[in-house]
Amino acid sequence: MTDSMIPYSFIPGTKAKANEVNANFIALADIIEANRLNAAGDIEDVNEILKTKADKTELVNEYIITQTGKNLNDYKTKGTYVFSSIYKPTNVPKGNEGVLIVTGKNPDFVKQIWMCTEMNPEIFTRNFTNSSWSEWRSVCGMFYKANPGYLRFPDGVIIQWGDQTGPYVTYPIAFSEVACPACHKKGFDPSYERSDSGIYSQSLTGFNYASGGVFLGLSWVAVGY
Repeated sequence: MTDSMIPYSFIPGTKAKANEVNANFIALADIIEANRLNAAGDIEDVNEILKTKADKTELVNEYIITQTGKNLNDYKTKGTYVFSSIYKPTNVPKGNEGVLIVTGKNPDFVKQIWMCTEMNPEIFTRNFTNSSWSEWRSVCGMFYKANPGYLRFPDGVIIQWGDQTGPYVTYPIAFSEVACPACHKKGFDPSYERSDSGIYSQSLTGFNYASGGVFLGLSWVAVGY
């Protein structure tokens, strides 16, 4: 034998001493036992890891929520949570039903993704850091389909519109820095002396329109951020 863990080696064709053979067998038995104990310890370690992983939140699971009024602020455990309109939760960014995806590690950082499952499939996200939730933000923009209405893009650009009979316009949502309105007066009079009209004052929340001629209303659009 040439293994350094075995104390004696023998030359083929020669007669080995009994005590040397016994010593080799004892050493070999010790090696086998040590390997058995090591393997058993490894198996115990693996089982403990698997138990810990499954018992905690390392695996992402899907849950069907069957209780109404659940607070989305309380969902900080990894997983996918499905809400129907029957069991609508609170602190929802939009819609009566949707899917909530939670990722991250509490309390360091948690991200929530809310996907509306109704006619308007908007997606919203927010983060939990420093013990508080940030505001919900739309990934694909926020659309308010009405008259007047608006479309707000994720980068902050806003387009607003309206069609009305009065000369005073109030935007559905206020611009924060810049507002650039454009409008078209309804009404016509062939007398050019009475044709002067236009915007005479404006702000981030709306504008006022004046006309010296026939005025039947306004169609307007405003772009800004």
